[in-house]
Amino acid sequence: MVFGFLFGWNHRVRKLRKRWDRRREAALKKKGEKKKMLLERLDSIEDKLRTIEEQQLNRGARAKIAKEVEIDLEEIKELLKDDDEGFGDQ
Repeated sequence: MVFGFLFGWNHRVRKLRKRWDRRREAALKKKGEKKKMLLERLDSIEDKLRTIEEQQLNRGARAKIAKEVEIDLEEIKELLKDDDEGFGDQ
């Protein structure tokens, strides 16, 4: 039972939600068009997260959506990182 809590499906979903939340906090600190674009992408990711949290899906569909969320969050991370590195050059 403890292993299910630590390594199970719900653990993966919690980790994805936590990563999403951190990316959203970072996006809220941005300004202008970049902020709007990041928040729109994060909203679409949240819809996918909500789907895997609330709906009864088979294992394959759950895994596919979770992988899409992971990839999208990595893209958001890179967009946030690129923006931060650009300010150091000025």
